Amino acid sequence: MKKIFAALLALLLAAALLLGAAAEEISPEDMYSDWSQGLAYNLFDVRDADAFGEKSIGGAINVPAAEWTAYLQQVLNAGFSMMDAPVYIYGADAAESRQAAQEAAQLGFTNVRYLSSIDVWPGPFVQFTDPLADLNTQDIYGNPVTAELIRGKKLVMVNVWATYCGPCINEMPGLGKLAKEFEGEGVLILGLLSDCVDYDLTVIDKNVQLAQTIAEQTGASYPHILPNSHIMGNLLPKIEAVPTTFFLDENGHLIGQRYLGARSEDAWRTLIREMLDGMEKAE
Repeated sequence: MKKIFAALLALLLAAALLLGAAAEEISPEDMYSDWSQGLAYNLFDVRDADAFGEKSIGGAINVPAAEWTAYLQQVLNAGFSMMDAPVYIYGADAAESRQAAQEAAQLGFTNVRYLSSIDVWPGPFVQFTDPLADLNTQDIYGNPVTAELIRGKKLVMVNVWATYCGPCINEMPGLGKLAKEFEGEGVLILGLLSDCVDYDLTVIDKNVQLAQTIAEQTGASYPHILPNSHIMGNLLPKIEAVPTTFFLDENGHLIGQRYLGARSEDAWRTLIREMLDGMEKAE
């Protein structure tokens, strides 16, 4: 009898782990209140990239529903401590929002809330089609940088990194090789430093010098830029961890999702090639 009871208990525990914590629907008013207070910092939009570009909630990270489960697995594999942090999700409708929230809960995220639809959002909307719309800044050597840097490039790979980030530094030799390999195909790899400028835009000289040393020692000879007010206020708050990488097309518009965590040279090469091939087919 005890063995049967123990077996049943084990099955119940396994079922509980499989189901995970239940996701909770949040009212538009409560969502807006949390968002206004800066509490909704892990905010995800699971609609497709085109819909996200048309309108989104400020600070939201776009991870299309088809890529949502893989993205969550990346977070788990990268070891980031988001499991108990509040996670806010919204989609095009209640079914899409609820499904994404339930997937997060089943993977072990314990504080998941979802808005039934973006259409019930009572606050303002923003666009995130041009994350580097204002590129008037400087690189780590003090040289001026403008939009001319990315103009005419078929594909721009923006890698957000920090001088204290080991995984960032470990992937930079591979990125340096890829920058040279794909240069003739109109691909630009661009490093964006997240820890070289204070919130008041004061340059942190010691970190910039360290960034120079790292770039030179790793062979990452592609451009590395510092944030300006636009990047500091509109882009970096949406970056929850480093390294984070995203891609832009020749017009500076965001393509697809953001990629959390470092990858091998071969993995990035495969992704770049797939994106280039996809762009050619679209033409």
